[in-house]
Amino acid sequence: MREWDWNRLLTPRIVLMMVPLLGLLGTAYAYPLMQWEMIWRNNDAWSHGYLIPILAVMVAHFRLKERPPGRIQPCIWGLGLILAGCVLRIWSRTMMFGYPGQITFLLVVAGIVLLVLGWEVFKALWVSVVYLGLMIPWSPKYYEGIALPLQRTAAVGAEGILSLVGFSVAREGNVLYLASGQIAVAEACSGLRLLMAFVALGVLMAFMYRRVWWERGLIMLSSVPIAVLCNVIRVTLMGVSSEWLHAEAGRVAEGAAGWSAYAPQFTAWSGLAWVGLLLLIGGLFLLVMRGGEARLARIATPRRAALLAVAGAVIVVMTSGLRFGYETAEQLLELRQVILNPKSGPHQAFGFAMLGLAFVLMWVELRVIDLFFVEEPESEEAGEAGAAEAPDA
Repeated sequence: MREWDWNRLLTPRIVLMMVPLLGLLGTAYAYPLMQWEMIWRNNDAWSHGYLIPILAVMVAHFRLKERPPGRIQPCIWGLGLILAGCVLRIWSRTMMFGYPGQITFLLVVAGIVLLVLGWEVFKALWVSVVYLGLMIPWSPKYYEGIALPLQRTAAVGAEGILSLVGFSVAREGNVLYLASGQIAVAEACSGLRLLMAFVALGVLMAFMYRRVWWERGLIMLSSVPIAVLCNVIRVTLMGVSSEWLHAEAGRVAEGAAGWSAYAPQFTAWSGLAWVGLLLLIGGLFLLVMRGGEARLARIATPRRAALLAVAGAVIVVMTSGLRFGYETAEQLLELRQVILNPKSGPHQAFGFAMLGLAFVLMWVELRVIDLFFVEEPESEEAGEAGAAEAPDA
């Protein structure tokens, strides 16, 4: 079977068929698309929506490489899916059902793929079509129905861990009471943003490599408990930070030297510091994933990945106004308030750190699956040696 080439989808015939249909799709769903973009821009829980179309193309690439279609032939059944999506959207608008009508966007996209590219291509791309559903914001009723249990889970889990490690903590609903004060596990701390982002990442990782169906299903399903666990750890770390900063502020107020005299603080955060942070994250990512694919392994040698991470760290240190030491108790208490503020940069950093932890846990899961369930192919040398030692028939 020959390797997939994207030029097969860029022929004049396919482009001339696809462009008018996509134009009609954009016109018919102009209002929902603008509404989604406004939610992505203003609601942190859905800010990942900008990345979903790009990741969907990546999923499509891996799927087409895995099972390249033999032929590209239009299928008239796609027109049926398009008409069904249009009818359902008209019905939902007539009955004042907003969210179900928005989901018909996926049905129309599936119909366009099937109509223009045919059944063999559709069998590879249906995953990408469903993947686009992750960019559609939920109705507030559905969102709150999931966010509230996640808030309670985060509060209960953090209470148990904090008690286990020796902190005095009490819980009332979604509010944790510590010696340093109370921590409210608000909707922003429910972990739904982390859950949605990691489900998207889990689906992408499941289809990056050739795997049997049960392995892919396990990888995607495990993204949910891993994201919930990481959010519990995030709330726990905020509680620990609150206690440490409160206790250290008391020591500094009494004139005793503590760890805060050597702790770094970022007095400014420039745009170049964000570039350095991206380089640091990219270098660490390549260090972890360089063995996942032959092409990536050739590009991301350990030395190159390490240099990229070090360069990013140096840029962050040089451009972020870094200085060491907190001189007063007020500075420490102010830092505590900043960390507990869901809209602050340090608070958001906890979320990014947990996303990184979730990625590492997913990588460990892939390695465990490979260790216990994937058999290593015999090398060519071993095969030739076995053939040479075998007696003639």
